Amino acid sequence: MKKVDVAINVYGKPFQTAVTLLSLVKHSDDHINKIYFVTERRQPDNSDFDFIYKLLGEKLITYTPKRWLWYNSVEKKHLENEAYRLSIRYQFAWEKTNCDYLYLTHNDVLYEGDIIGALLDNIENNIGIGRIGQCWNCPAFSANVCNGDKYLTYRPSYEEVVSLASRFPPPRGNYEQIVDKENAWTLPECRLNEWVALINMKLAKPITIPVGDCYPFGGMQLDIGTRWFRDVSLKGYTLKNYDFENIAKHAWTTEINNGHSALFDKKLYDTSEDVAREKLISDFGIDAKLLISKTSNSGIKKLMNFFSGKKHL
Repeated sequence: MKKVDVAINVYGKPFQTAVTLLSLVKHSDDHINKIYFVTERRQPDNSDFDFIYKLLGEKLITYTPKRWLWYNSVEKKHLENEAYRLSIRYQFAWEKTNCDYLYLTHNDVLYEGDIIGALLDNIENNIGIGRIGQCWNCPAFSANVCNGDKYLTYRPSYEEVVSLASRFPPPRGNYEQIVDKENAWTLPECRLNEWVALINMKLAKPITIPVGDCYPFGGMQLDIGTRWFRDVSLKGYTLKNYDFENIAKHAWTTEINNGHSALFDKKLYDTSEDVAREKLISDFGIDAKLLISKTSNSGIKKLMNFFSGKKHL
């Protein structure tokens, strides 16, 4: 059986993080070698992951980066600096794994089936598999000319993309400035969405920094993974669009399907954690005494104040 390492970057949400990992292990444990558990340098005040270490300690390789890059753009000129590079999302696991496959997950996903097995069975010769594209932001999707299944064959000119953007204004970025005039493909919102993704490391590692010249997968440009997706695509590698909704649910504790928003909304954050806490007790038999939330109001408020006025994705 193929063994896979798992990479998870953790910022807050201890109860949702626990549900993510426990449900993943429940359904996909036969495939899992190690879990790279990376806690971001900054955390909401008193985020406590000790109970996760007690539950899954033998499976975890823990790491805290030297830098907190959040969603700031990664500067290529700094990538030779190991401390900086290993602060990029998923990069520590990317460089340290010896497995042929690396599975990436957000820390707010509920697994209801063997997602790793399903992705392994379907990845074929592709460099990665998961859901392709943030199509809800893309003018080409709004115009009904492209989607995650069509990204490989839909290769419009710069002029066509700019025309579509004028008809269906994208929510972020001026396409006249961000689309490459010489080669508009891949489109700006094309990426392998990182909340559920499997990477073929035999193909990806040799061509990605620090070994190759493709931008790190977790490096931020328009979004996480958009530059890596374009770089590997331009080298001729393909990625497979796969519908995993029946076995993996992102941001499952809310109705908005957006876990990022909870980091800017104290009420939403607490409600989501309460839902996850109850699932840990009811579905996984975790002793409620282990699940005492230590995240203070000031932690989320500090985050909201820190990013006040910044456009979040």
